[in-house]
Amino acid sequence: MPIQHERAYATKTNTVSSTAETISDAGWSWAADDVSSADRALITCRTGGAMVTWSGVTPTATLGHLVAANATYEVIGNVNIANLQFIREASTDAVITVTLSKLP
Repeated sequence: MPIQHERAYATKTNTVSSTAETISDAGWSWAADDVSSADRALITCRTGGAMVTWSGVTPTATLGHLVAANATYEVIGNVNIANLQFIREASTDAVITVTLSKLP
């Protein structure tokens, strides 16, 4: 039986400021079914730090999981990915890149 690997199919970068936003907000510009098809999201903060949640709770500068500048974080599971929310962690906007993957 051949080894099956996940397939990355969409990558987007967005700047997140002092207002929390979801992964499906317009600034991300995903195609219609990109987020709903994802099994894994790889999140990288390119500049600034960001607080990230996926539980349905809105992140704040002090609530959520910190993804520091130049750090990467992984979120697994479609429901978790659909619930992703971001906000910058400090006074510098966070430039965040997200790559979505699908398992075979």
